[in-house]
Amino acid sequence: MEKTASIVNKNYAEARLQKSLERFKDKFQMAHELKVKWLPNADNKKSGEVLSRTIYIYEKDEAKALDTLRHEFIDYILNYELIAPYKKLVNKLISLFEEEMYERKERLIEKLLNVI
Repeated sequence: MEKTASIVNKNYAEARLQKSLERFKDKFQMAHELKVKWLPNADNKKSGEVLSRTIYIYEKDEAKALDTLRHEFIDYILNYELIAPYKKLVNKLISLFEEEMYERKERLIEKLLNVI
């Protein structure tokens, strides 16, 4: 009976976390693809993390779990909504630069070969 009550309490708390997440999404008008999963008994040194569009919360205390949810939501927005597009751009520029440098090096090699 106690285990069933524990599962019901966990499900109820997880539903409250999901409702909080929905409020954050509505307020920020972002990250609508996110969901939350509460794993309070997980042996994890982290308080939470985002994996595959799911915020995993490992805190056992419900109030700390809500704080972790807030933190992970903001972290997700910063990483995936704001930083990721720039990171793609920078990586593309690096790739183009590497291609250009390779082509220059090959042209220089050909010139040096002609001198030899």
